[in-house]
Amino acid sequence: MLGIGLVLVFATLASHLDATAKWFVQSYPVLQLLWIRYAVLFLALCAAIPWLGWRRVLGTQVPLLQVARGTALWLSAATFLAGLSFLPFATTKVIGATAPLIVAAIAMPVLGEAVGWKRWAAICLGFAGLVAVVRPEPGAIELAMLFPLATACSYALYQVLTRHVSAIDASLPSLFYTALIGFALSSCLVGLVWTPPTPVHLAVLVVHGLLVGVGHFVMISALAYAPASLVAPFGYVSLIWAVILGYLVFGEQPDLFTLVGGSMIALAGIALSLTARTKEKA
Repeated sequence: MLGIGLVLVFATLASHLDATAKWFVQSYPVLQLLWIRYAVLFLALCAAIPWLGWRRVLGTQVPLLQVARGTALWLSAATFLAGLSFLPFATTKVIGATAPLIVAAIAMPVLGEAVGWKRWAAICLGFAGLVAVVRPEPGAIELAMLFPLATACSYALYQVLTRHVSAIDASLPSLFYTALIGFALSSCLVGLVWTPPTPVHLAVLVVHGLLVGVGHFVMISALAYAPASLVAPFGYVSLIWAVILGYLVFGEQPDLFTLVGGSMIALAGIALSLTARTKEKA
């Protein structure tokens, strides 16, 4: 129950942070927002090293995998923010929520996992929902939808790499190298697009960066109390929050295709979690 409660907290926090990011992305470049987010998290972790111990924070047995994992998550964040610049909030969140379906689809060739007919049925249902949202027909599809699609693919890669890394490294080094890689990648070009923020905006963005780190910690803690297959369905509460916040904050009313497609994607994700849960019990 504690694990489920923490996932609900994470889903709520993440949705509100994403809504804040959409508001800021209208005024500031994506790279700048990413740099502030990762810089705050990286500096906070560096400041904690004297108390936590450098071995506990920096110790890793798979540095190359940590770099690949951090890069995949950075790409996911960058393309998500870019999608928020052009697309409605709920649409961006719904398309990005297909990441678990992609992980399940590549589980057999990449992870060597058995994928039965029930999982394939759930995957097909989810991708049918994606087609409903994207509507790939002449004059209907928006090229901006490629951004959240890239988000889903890169986040799926991040999840696959995290499965490998979590079996070898502790959670704290993974969080540290996530912050380090994101900070390094964002620092490369941020000087070219920097827009001086107002003091109030800067303060809010600093708090935003800290809360992103809190969100990561909450999710890690949730998985320490309950298996991923049990808590994953509750993460789709974020889609409900996406519709609510999109309407209340941005005045967006999702169309029928987005609502139906999002429901299909959520049902597919829940079905995948249930089949995984059944497999674990067996």
